[in-house]
Amino acid sequence: MRKEVIGDCELYLGDCLDALSQVADGSIDMIWTDPPYGHSNHDGDWNARLNEHRGIEGKPIANDDADGMRRVVDGMLMQAARILKPDCCCCCCCCCGGGGPRPTFAWVADRMDREGLSFFHSVIWDKKNPGLGWRFRRRHEMVMVAHRLGGKLLWADDGVAVPNIVELMPPRDRMHPNEKPVALVEHFVGIHTTGGQNVLDPFMGSGTTGVACVNLGRKFIGIEIEPKYFDIACKRIEQAYKQRPLFEPEPTPPKQEALL
Repeated sequence: MRKEVIGDCELYLGDCLDALSQVADGSIDMIWTDPPYGHSNHDGDWNARLNEHRGIEGKPIANDDADGMRRVVDGMLMQAARILKPDCCCCCCCCCGGGGPRPTFAWVADRMDREGLSFFHSVIWDKKNPGLGWRFRRRHEMVMVAHRLGGKLLWADDGVAVPNIVELMPPRDRMHPNEKPVALVEHFVGIHTTGGQNVLDPFMGSGTTGVACVNLGRKFIGIEIEPKYFDIACKRIEQAYKQRPLFEPEPTPPKQEALL
């Protein structure tokens, strides 16, 4: 298994189930990840054609079929219950692909409420513009939030409450077919963790979570199975360190929702 260390980021090329077995018990504060959707997207469909138009190779994502997705996500969550600290946060992000065609969101929510985990909440990411879809065009994705059973949800500032709908456009230019905006990851990492805490992404893709962690001053562990995207992640994280200011500004706290 290949390993790269860039600043406070440890990046591993390989199967996440193999890599996660090497992570120490109770060592991770937060897991943020965008796992395979289980819809067999990018396999000669409109998604693949659209991404080829963007200059992204339109080939299937590893473990993106229904059985493969449930196998790797189940295995990842089994490890999550072991490696997360008692008070922690586990976000299975955007894994529902906008609502259909299968009830993936229901399976994920149920799976995050057993085997050592406790489901906490679902958050909607409103992408603001309708995407692809038949009859119902997909404008949202879902973020499932859980913590370890018996522990509490890790929250950076108990005086802050945020809406459970995040409105943010997806990135126009991307290097991965399912790439998420850095600001989306920064939003969740910022409300759940503080500086120096450990964030892990077992399905790292092109390294968006790592870039967000560099920007926010968090430690990061990323795992990616595809060599192409692993190399892209390394380059993006290196660039993020080069662009980080010498003196860190005070982070802007999330906007607090009015309590009525």
